[in-house]
Amino acid sequence: MRPFFCTVLTLLLSFSLLVGCETTKSMKASITSKVDSMTSDVDQELYAQVPEDDRMLVQEAEFSLVVSTEKAKLAKFKKKLANKEKKYASYALDLAKKNKKSAAIQLDIAKLEAIDRSGLGEKQDNIKTIADLKAKTLDIESDKVKIEAKLSTTKIDIENLKNQIEVMEEVINSMKIAEQ
Repeated sequence: MRPFFCTVLTLLLSFSLLVGCETTKSMKASITSKVDSMTSDVDQELYAQVPEDDRMLVQEAEFSLVVSTEKAKLAKFKKKLANKEKKYASYALDLAKKNKKSAAIQLDIAKLEAIDRSGLGEKQDNIKTIADLKAKTLDIESDKVKIEAKLSTTKIDIENLKNQIEVMEEVINSMKIAEQ
């Protein structure tokens, strides 16, 4: 009796898994068909049978879709441009901060050198502090060079995007003129 019960239980479990998988497949097919119906093209064979006189509105709609697609591309490029300009401004701010820090250190160096020349303070401490400040200055200069490089490359990217946007705007404007 026990082997029979195990066999029946195994069959029921297998059947429920099979039914579950089939249900999942049919649900997926249903969802996919709904999505396809919203985004897929109309049956081209049927459309080919439509008389030329009735296709004028369709051609206008196709043209409108092309213009809208170009406008969407243009908007993406403008967003990229805005991001690049934001990045450029951030780099410019970083560079200004580094310049300010460098100027502050140069002021400290000038003061310490004046103190040292006047024979004030401990000579060894003055020399060590001046050397440390000059080392900081070199680090800051290195950072400034890197930031300036980022500024330059970002500026080139901005110019390229502006050129692309200008071309895209001209294309869209010519499409609008052609539409009229």
